[in-house]
Amino acid sequence: MASNYEKQVDIGRQYFLKYDPEKLAAKFHLSIDESYLYIRYLDTDYRIDRKTAAVEGKVENGYVECREYTIVMTIYDMLCHGTEQEIPALTGDWKLIGNFAAAGSSPDANLFAQKYADAFNGKVEELKAACKIMGGEVKARLAGADVTAQIPAFPFFPVLLQFWEGDDEFAPQIRILWDSQTMKFLNFETTYYLQGDLLDRLAELMDVIRLESAR
Repeated sequence: MASNYEKQVDIGRQYFLKYDPEKLAAKFHLSIDESYLYIRYLDTDYRIDRKTAAVEGKVENGYVECREYTIVMTIYDMLCHGTEQEIPALTGDWKLIGNFAAAGSSPDANLFAQKYADAFNGKVEELKAACKIMGGEVKARLAGADVTAQIPAFPFFPVLLQFWEGDDEFAPQIRILWDSQTMKFLNFETTYYLQGDLLDRLAELMDVIRLESAR
C-alpha cells in the first residue's frame, strides 16, 4: 500500500502536468528534449518525464525514478511556484527563514538543524570539503562563523550556510539563510524540505570524505 508521501508525489505529478515544459525550460534556462526536461538539484542531475511527470535521478548507469517526497516536491515547487515569465532577480540580501513567515506561524529552523550541527561539530574541514563538492563557494568568515558557504540548491538559486563550532559554553549551530526574494521561488514549507535535503547530502558527503581519508 502506498504511503501518504507516495500519494502526494503522485498528486504532484498530476499538478506538474498542467504546466508547459517548453515554457518552464525557457524560463529557467533548462535543457529539454522530446521526452524529458532536465534540472539539477543540489549536486544531482534529474530529468522529468514529459508524459508522466515522473522525476528520475542520474546514477552511474543512467537514470532511476526518484520517489523521495522532499526531493520531488521541491523540484516541482521550484518549477511551478511563480507566475513570472522569467526567473526573478536575486538580491543577495540574506534572511532567516522566519522572516518570511506570518507572525507566530514559523517553526524554529534550529530545531530541525541541531542534530546536524552536533554531527558536524569538530569536522570543519570535512564540512568545507563537502560544500565544495556540492559546487559551493566557501567564503570569508561572516558573523564569526567557522564555515560560511554559498551553495547552489539549483543552478539559479543558492542558499547560504553558516556553521559555528560548539565549545564549553555554546552548542554547535547551523544557520541557513535565504535570499530576500525566496518566496518568489518556493512556498514557505518547501524551504524546510530543501534545508533537510541539503543537510542530509552534506552529512553523506562528509561520511565519504572521512572514509576516504581513513584509508
